Amino acid sequence: MGTNIGGVEVLRVVLPGDEVLQLNADKADISIGPGLRWQENVICATRSGLLKKTSKNLYYVDTHQKRYIPNAKEFVIGIVIKKTGNNYIIDIGASDKATISELVFENSSKKARKELKPGDLIFGQILVANKNIEPELVCIDVFNNLVGIGSLPDGGIMFTLPLHIARLIVNPKNSLLLMIAQKIKFMLLVGFNGRVWVKAQKQKEMVTIMNCLMMLEVMTLEEAKENIYRLHTSNSKNF
Repeated sequence: MGTNIGGVEVLRVVLPGDEVLQLNADKADISIGPGLRWQENVICATRSGLLKKTSKNLYYVDTHQKRYIPNAKEFVIGIVIKKTGNNYIIDIGASDKATISELVFENSSKKARKELKPGDLIFGQILVANKNIEPELVCIDVFNNLVGIGSLPDGGIMFTLPLHIARLIVNPKNSLLLMIAQKIKFMLLVGFNGRVWVKAQKQKEMVTIMNCLMMLEVMTLEEAKENIYRLHTSNSKNF
């Protein structure tokens, strides 16, 4: 195919078992994402879909799956369910609930622990993702530096998009997001689990942004960009 959409190159259609790449010295700096498996210097597809490549040499298979399958190093938006001992149980939209320790937030210690309550939203990174154990989240790295944001502030709204749409807009240089940013000042967080959190000055601005992004479910990127102007005309008070 070789097309480029929002800074992501669409390579070709792959099926489970298809050989994607042969690793050698020239391709030592690539990364692999969901839908790919490395074995004996060969990268093969584990699911059917579109093979895509980002500008940072990240290869992954994009598929229209409904349920999120956790993968290590992916950023997700989770909902706090409850606290058990020193851990919080987090809903990340997968078949299994994830856990996060109260000590893996920035500047947390045994004397100053992070307090969360049911219903709070967090933005963190998946540290462990294995079919035999529940996923584990973190909000700091090994140097105690912030990874993600942690607990999300009040005043924003969260909504859900199909997983392939979330991966499309996770790129900060996405042309649709840049077009919206010309009209509205906002903060946007996108999880690979399909959850999106947005915060703007006004409630109607946040709803407008949500509607703009939801257009991608039934339109191409270019069609959605064209219809932003129609949305601007019908909701001129929002911009």
